[in-house]
Amino acid sequence: MSDQQAARGHRGLSGPVEPVPTLAETLQALPEPVLEACRLQALADELGDSTPAIRFLSTYLSMLPGRILRISNGLCMHDPEASMDAVLSLKISSSMVGALETETQCRALESMIREDHFDSAVQALPALRNSTDRCFAAGPQLLGKAQESLCKGQR
Repeated sequence: MSDQQAARGHRGLSGPVEPVPTLAETLQALPEPVLEACRLQALADELGDSTPAIRFLSTYLSMLPGRILRISNGLCMHDPEASMDAVLSLKISSSMVGALETETQCRALESMIREDHFDSAVQALPALRNSTDRCFAAGPQLLGKAQESLCKGQR
């Protein structure tokens, strides 16, 4: 009996065993990808281990609501230092995990803050919030797929 037959018999499945989609395939299947999988893969490769990359993604996702609040508070108070600190933090971490839409929106906000256009930045905030909300909502699925995809190369 082959391993596949044993697996089918053990799980009570019939027919061929379907391969598990990669993180990149899962993200491409979403209406608009929220993460660019190659960035997270590059982070894992750079670190030489997928565990810290997955932990970084998990921390990134869990901190999104607080980061948006910090940005919002800084912008509404027209505080350039607090706003810039919060936007740069989100921009850099978004780049590292591959949240390119969020990174792009942070770049735009960064420019508005540098030019002292706080009213425009406040008006741009809902688009950033929408982007981070999509990442946050997809978080459990993204983490699961990242773990499957990144850890399979280490077995």
